[in-house]
Amino acid sequence: MHRLFIVLISLLATNSFAAEVANLYQSPIPVASQSEQERKQLAPQALRQVILKVVGDRSALDLTDLNPLIGRAESLVQQFQYERINDINADLTQPDRLALLLTFNKSSLNQSLTNLGLPIWSKTRPEVLVWLAVDDGQSRTLIGSESSDHNIARLLVQSADARGLPILLPVMDLQDQAQVKFADVWGDFSHSIESASQRYAPAVTLIARVSLKNAATSQVHWHAIINGQSENWQSRGDLATALNAGIEELTDRLARRFTQVVSSHQFEQQLSLHIDNVRSYADYSRLMSYLSKLQYVTDVQVAMLATEQVALTLSFKGDVNVLNRTLAIGRVLAADNGYGTANEMSYRLLP
Repeated sequence: MHRLFIVLISLLATNSFAAEVANLYQSPIPVASQSEQERKQLAPQALRQVILKVVGDRSALDLTDLNPLIGRAESLVQQFQYERINDINADLTQPDRLALLLTFNKSSLNQSLTNLGLPIWSKTRPEVLVWLAVDDGQSRTLIGSESSDHNIARLLVQSADARGLPILLPVMDLQDQAQVKFADVWGDFSHSIESASQRYAPAVTLIARVSLKNAATSQVHWHAIINGQSENWQSRGDLATALNAGIEELTDRLARRFTQVVSSHQFEQQLSLHIDNVRSYADYSRLMSYLSKLQYVTDVQVAMLATEQVALTLSFKGDVNVLNRTLAIGRVLAADNGYGTANEMSYRLLP
């Protein structure tokens, strides 16, 4: 749980709506030895896992023939190493196993995926705060970042890591306990939960209700609040399977919001940005660095500089709605809802 706790503290410190996901192009695979033959045999499996993380949406992959790309898995390997991993199985055992960690070439893989007409999900992804209540027939519990009940926190993190989805759980300190009770989560009282979530500043709030009958039978009701919109679904099975299915579904839904298919032949569009609160050269540098690194942005030009104001022309490819959704979770710019057109938007730079 130490890793989850460190991630949580860093997110609270930055008060971020989004997180940069590390190791998108890496995948650990359990192995029996460190032989070259086994490494070559497992490269295709590792590549499939990485492709799923990078693309984000399983339905897009289901419609694409990946076999030619998977067949070149070994040639896309950039480096490899061995490490010890501690996975959680369906029976909640935690064996210590040897794993092969393969890292694939980012630029080569991205180009191959683009050639196949697949989207690329950048490493900057919406942060998900999970409020989870468990009823196991004997007790009713809210799961926090340090909870050990049924290993649920570990299972969630394990599933999210496999999909490149940044998640965190509330610390459930006195402040959280005063604001959110078991009945709030179980009754899906989203208003009180969203109020308590403000200290974490998540891009997505996920409410989960787990009915646990026994080790092999559980049912989870999921409610995601994304940009003020509610989405609901259910999952069933043993606890690990049901939790994993819920995280898989959420990741698919988020990927469809924040990714798009963009080819090298697609025409560029331009968007005028008027940005207030740019008070120093450091602010200006931070703003320009942020915008220039955004996925699908091809160029950023200064149109005007004034006192605490900057006017920019942003060149990009793809759907402007996807660009706006990405800006909304970046925790760098806040939209001025009172001003904006299809080709001109007003923002203020956040501290």
